[in-house]
Amino acid sequence: MKKLIFLTTFVLFLIFAPKAFAHELFIQVQEDKASNELQIDVLWGHLRDFLDQANYENYELFVRYPSGEVEQLDLEKIGVQARAFIPATEKGEYVFWATRKPGTYTPDDGVTRLSLQMAKTVHQVGSGNETASEPVGLMLEIVPETSLGNFTKGKLKGKVLLESEPLAEATITAYGPDGELLEGVSANDGFFEFDLQSNGEWLIKASFQTEEAGILEDTEYELVGRTTTLLVDTTNPSANNAASTSTNPLSYIAVLIIGLLMGASITFISLKKGGRNKK
Repeated sequence: MKKLIFLTTFVLFLIFAPKAFAHELFIQVQEDKASNELQIDVLWGHLRDFLDQANYENYELFVRYPSGEVEQLDLEKIGVQARAFIPATEKGEYVFWATRKPGTYTPDDGVTRLSLQMAKTVHQVGSGNETASEPVGLMLEIVPETSLGNFTKGKLKGKVLLESEPLAEATITAYGPDGELLEGVSANDGFFEFDLQSNGEWLIKASFQTEEAGILEDTEYELVGRTTTLLVDTTNPSANNAASTSTNPLSYIAVLIIGLLMGASITFISLKKGGRNKK
């Protein structure tokens, strides 16, 4: 019986344990039509899988309103994330971007890296100015060439910029709402293209690493890793006028395994009791 309990615990740990190798900074936006307000969450972890505790004071969040005005937003701590609110009084695309305080980490290869994390997302309010194709000036930035206002499925085209210049051979990854994983690299002119065929939130990530040595807070590093994300919501607005929700496929596996293990436990206990009764 003790072995069965240990096996159950081990399986759950494998399924739900935080994945230290898959952290990204990303931004989610929710619109409250009743109050005509936008809620902006800055998150550290991996979309749909896990969130990690982070100090909201390590983030900076900005918005470019449909009018073109840019403002830095005040953040507050809500659970493990940082949150801000703004009124949605203008019609058009609101472009949000965030940066995380630089930090160092040492993966399994033993080489210490400086980590620079950035994120961006676009939220459409009604119909109005579409400015998402205009860069915001992040060090490493994904700029969508496809209009995101009513984008649902199909080809998503974009380009990767490093300090406002096209970046070739950046690693591009797209994480889909149904567990999709698309990978590629940016072309010489910085362009890339993904075929997104599921409705929901897609996290597009661009990474680029250089050999640069330095010291941050008494920690020496040999490489500099830059990661930036763009959250794209392909939810069909005509589908019940509500955002579709996606369940992590690992959750289904976890439920199945837990059910099988619980059934085995019950059977084991019943057989053990039956054996005692016969005695």
